[in-house]
Amino acid sequence: MNYDYRRFPVTSLLVVLCVVVYGYTTIRYGFEMNAYQGIEAGGFNPILVIDLHQYYRLITANLIHFGIMHIFCNCYSLINLGSVMEQLLGMKRYLIVIIISALATTMLPCLYYIVTGNGGNSVMGGISGVIFGLMGALLALAWKFKNIYAYLFKQIAPSVILMILISLLVPSISLAGHISGMIGGFIATIGIIKFIPKAIWKNSYHNLVN
Repeated sequence: MNYDYRRFPVTSLLVVLCVVVYGYTTIRYGFEMNAYQGIEAGGFNPILVIDLHQYYRLITANLIHFGIMHIFCNCYSLINLGSVMEQLLGMKRYLIVIIISALATTMLPCLYYIVTGNGGNSVMGGISGVIFGLMGALLALAWKFKNIYAYLFKQIAPSVILMILISLLVPSISLAGHISGMIGGFIATIGIIKFIPKAIWKNSYHNLVN
C-alpha cells in the first residue's frame, strides 16, 4: 500500500515528532546517545518518575531515539503498521490506542518497579512500545473477529516473533517496554470493540483490501 501522509494524519504526526526530536538530540549529542544523555533528553527511568515525580517522562520517552538505526527501524515499522491500523480503526480510535499504548509502555514498568523494586537502573526510549501496541491491537481484532482479521495478523506474526526475539537477545532493548505496549494496545482495542458494531469492523477490513 502506497503511503499517503494525508490519509494517515496521526501516523504522520508521530513520525514527524520522532524525527524532530531526533534532530534536536542529534544537534545536542550527536547521532548516537548514551543512557545519561537519554535521561537528559526525556528518557524513561522509574526512579525519576516515581520518586522525583517527573511524570512527563511517561510520554517523552516514547519520542526519543538513541541512534540512526533505532529511529529508522521504528519509523519504518510505524509507517507500515500504523497506516494499516489507522485505516482499520479510524483516526479517533487509533489515537486512543496510540495514547494507551504509549502510557502502558512506561507505566507498567513503573508498576513493576513499585511492586518488586527492580528495574531502577533501566533507561528506556523509543516509539517501539507503541508499535507493539499496534500489534496488540491487531491481535485483539484477530481474536475477536477470527474470520475477518486472523489472516492479517498471521501476515505480521513472523515480524512480531522476530522483534520479541531481538528484545530478548539484545540487552539494550527493553522487552518490558515492548510487552507492556502490546498489552496496552490489546486492552485498549478490546475496550473499543465493545462499543463498535461488528459490521463496522467488516467494512474497515474490506476498505483496506479493496
